[in-house]
Amino acid sequence: MPANLKEAADLAARAAELDGGDPWAHLALGQLATMRRQTDAAVHAFQQALELNPNFAAAHGFLGYALALDGQSEPAMEHLTQALSLSPHDPQNIVFLIGLGLAHYQAGRYNETVKYSQNVAQQRSEHFGAHRQLCASLAQAGRTEEARATLERLKQLQPNVSLAWVNENLPLTPQAMKHYLDGLRKAGLE
Repeated sequence: MPANLKEAADLAARAAELDGGDPWAHLALGQLATMRRQTDAAVHAFQQALELNPNFAAAHGFLGYALALDGQSEPAMEHLTQALSLSPHDPQNIVFLIGLGLAHYQAGRYNETVKYSQNVAQQRSEHFGAHRQLCASLAQAGRTEEARATLERLKQLQPNVSLAWVNENLPLTPQAMKHYLDGLRKAGLE
């Protein structure tokens, strides 16, 4: 585990130990579990945060994001939509919009993913994740020319992007990762 993740894990565990009633501590534990591809632990931590504060938009959003990374599209969409509803102007909603796109992608609704990814890319043109997701979804939708053009834009933004980089750095669980890499491969990423 990288040193910064180890330190973050230690601090989050200590925060939860000092105040188990703080939903933010459980949110941090959930985010760390998500980064480690430990969906069950992430879901448990986010649900603890929601038990403490049922209207905690971030906990709904990151729970939905963790579920999307695991290919659990329907419950992911429920929580992500709830987060956006509870806090419609939150700056972290970009993450939740990416999560909604990913949930649609994992469910095979590629044109919906295109819409969410384009929305994020328009709001934040430098958002690598939006361009990666857009690239994969366009390829899966059979929109090959658009996918290849998006891949070229992605390579300009993120010159080190490769299938190996995605596999190593994105916290998708194995089956969801396989599907995601398939779309990127179809777009021409090596």
